[in-house]
Amino acid sequence: MNIPEKIIVRQILGYLRAIDCYCGKVKTVGIKRGKVFCFDPFLMRGMPDLICFFRGSLYFIEVKAGKNKQSPEQKTFQENCISSSVNYILAYSLEDVMKIIH
Repeated sequence: MNIPEKIIVRQILGYLRAIDCYCGKVKTVGIKRGKVFCFDPFLMRGMPDLICFFRGSLYFIEVKAGKNKQSPEQKTFQENCISSSVNYILAYSLEDVMKIIH
């Protein structure tokens, strides 16, 4: 069964909050101008879906569902995290997060 991304996000946030993480979603969409959504030029491209602080560490979590893949900007963000020794999780399920944050 293919679980929608928004459900995976809710599962992850529920788990993280249950273990007392300070976490939340990141605004990754554009801005609304009238009835149209436009790209916000001030947003950082490739920013992951979730940010989590837990036991003195920072985690960026990109959530994907099914066969969805990272965009080139998301891959660049991940590479920057890795080269800066910042935790980055590419999560296709709650279990992907639970393996790392517990």
